[in-house]
Amino acid sequence: MNIGAYLFATPWRRFLTAALALTALRVVALMLGDPNLGPDEAQYWFWSKAPAFGYYSKPPVVAWSIAATTALFGDSEWAVRLSAPLYQLGAAIFLFLAARRLADDRAAFWAGLSWLTMPGVFLSAALITTDAPLLFFWSAALYAFIRMTQPGETRRLAWGAMLGAAIGFGLLSKYAMLFFVPGAVLALLAAPARRKAMSAGAAALAAAIALALLAPNLVWNAANDFQTIAHTAANANWTQSFGHPEKLLKFLGDQFGVAGPILLGLMIAAAVAGFRGGEERLKLLLAFALPALLIVSVQAFIARAHANWAAVAYPSAVIAAAIVAGRLTRGDLALKSSLALHLVAGVAFLVAFMSLPLADAVGAAGPFKRLRGWDGQAPEIAARAGGYDAILTDDREVMSGLLYYARPG
Repeated sequence: MNIGAYLFATPWRRFLTAALALTALRVVALMLGDPNLGPDEAQYWFWSKAPAFGYYSKPPVVAWSIAATTALFGDSEWAVRLSAPLYQLGAAIFLFLAARRLADDRAAFWAGLSWLTMPGVFLSAALITTDAPLLFFWSAALYAFIRMTQPGETRRLAWGAMLGAAIGFGLLSKYAMLFFVPGAVLALLAAPARRKAMSAGAAALAAAIALALLAPNLVWNAANDFQTIAHTAANANWTQSFGHPEKLLKFLGDQFGVAGPILLGLMIAAAVAGFRGGEERLKLLLAFALPALLIVSVQAFIARAHANWAAVAYPSAVIAAAIVAGRLTRGDLALKSSLALHLVAGVAFLVAFMSLPLADAVGAAGPFKRLRGWDGQAPEIAARAGGYDAILTDDREVMSGLLYYARPG
């Protein structure tokens, strides 16, 4: 058998081969990488040692994920981060399946591969944050919603159950999963055929499962003065002066770094086509992207917003971009150029990740500044505290570094 011919015989096999190869490269980069755990990552690792239904600043899935990978491979930095590239691989598979259901194999191939090579995904797959599981469950929920509302679908209850599970675990990953609800409402308003095909029983089942999964976290919050919810609200930082157009412009400009300039251009073209035309599938996809993008843009204007706060806008947007590119004269060339650009930038990032001295030498140390020095600082603090009963700190980042790098103190 010709292995190469077999692996590349169909768009699904070509996509899966490329996706697995890229994921393997990411895992190798994690294993060989220089960066320390960042403060948030170290804090999540500490949480993972006491599994619970809630924690101070985040819901529990990120800690559960670390608990699973470190139980298998130990507490090295790469093992702490291992679930991140696996979650992104899973997200890409669901986006492939969703695009194939809405369009064809060509769009599916480009949607899945474009997702895996987005600059923001390269970064997200190298660090253990709440975004990786969130985007996985969001993509799974998007696929389940598409199947559940498909005219002629005979297994609506099964897809409703999957939708509820994906939303529930998405909420246990990051509360930004709530953006899915207005997205689904807008999608049904924009797609009459799917609205007519919608099953009230399947929708009720999805809601019941999602609420049942979220309930333990709500109980934990109630028993702990709603710490996670209060922290999430505090992040909005509405206590400062109102109105910051420069921060809105920065947030919007940062999106070119998240998606890449060419791919973001195709997403904008898809948005224009969706607004101008009457094509239900584009309107459906845009409906899931708009709530997060609009609400976070308002948040950026009011106070501040990090570039990744609207990350859930991109799973559906990347499918829309792949669909619209198929009708443009040079659409496939644009996708190929975007892919090449992202691969060059992504591989350069992984090389720098594996060798921080090289990153320093080429002037690319900036992205890693919060991922170094903790393995030196924490043991030194612990050594200077010899003879004392405890180390007290009012700095969360120092605390996180001590918890991981001064262990088992």
